[in-house]
Amino acid sequence: MSAKQRVFKYLGITGNVLFYLLLLALLLFSISNLSVRSEKDLPSIFGKGFVSILSGSMEGEEKDNFPTGSLVFIDILSQTQKENLEVGEIIVFYDNVQRIHIIHRIKTITDNTVVTQGDVNARLYGDFDGTNFNSNMQLEASQLEDVIGRYTGHITGVGSFIQEVRSPNGLLLWVVLPLFILFSFEAVVLIRYIIRRNKEKLELKYAAEKEALRKELEQELAEKNKK
Repeated sequence: MSAKQRVFKYLGITGNVLFYLLLLALLLFSISNLSVRSEKDLPSIFGKGFVSILSGSMEGEEKDNFPTGSLVFIDILSQTQKENLEVGEIIVFYDNVQRIHIIHRIKTITDNTVVTQGDVNARLYGDFDGTNFNSNMQLEASQLEDVIGRYTGHITGVGSFIQEVRSPNGLLLWVVLPLFILFSFEAVVLIRYIIRRNKEKLELKYAAEKEALRKELEQELAEKNKK
C-alpha cells in the first residue's frame, strides 16, 4: 500500500467515525427535543434533561454554582420526587408570569409552594429563610406542579453553544453543513472505492483472458509440433 493510499484509508476511517458520531449526536438531540410539547417543557431523554444558562444568578464558588453559558443537567422529576424535594436543592421550574424557565436554589417549602432564590442575590441581600425577607431579595414562589427537574451537574461554556445550535441559523451552521460536508466526503470515498474495485476486477478479468489465450496458443503450437 502506497503512502497516498494509506492517507486516504486513514481519512476514510476518521470520516466514518466523525460521520456516525455526528449522526448519533443529532439523533439524541432530535429525540430529546421530541419531549418538548409546550413552552413549559425542556429537552429530555430517558428522564434526563438539560438547560442552557442565560444569566449569572447562580454564579459563585460552591461546587454546584455555575456561570452564564453553562449547560446544566437535570433529573426530570415525578410527582412523588417533587414532594420529596428539600431546602438547599437546585431546581428548574417554569415561571408562569415571566413565561420562562428559572433555575434557582430552594429556600423554603410550604405545602405545595416552593420559594427559590438565586445564589448571587442571596449573597448580596441576605439568604432567605422564611422569616428575614427584605425588599432587595428576589424570590420566586412556584407550585410543585411547575417544578420540572433537579440539578445534577453542569458543563461550563457548553450551554451557549447548545442554545445556538437550537436556533435555525445554528442548526444550519453546526448540524446541516457538517453533515453535508461529511456526506460529501463519504460519497467521494465510496466512489473512489467503487472505481478501484472495478479497476481491480477488470485487471483480473484481463489477466485471466490473457492467461487463457496464452494456454490456447501453447496448445496450438504443441499440436502443430506433433504433426
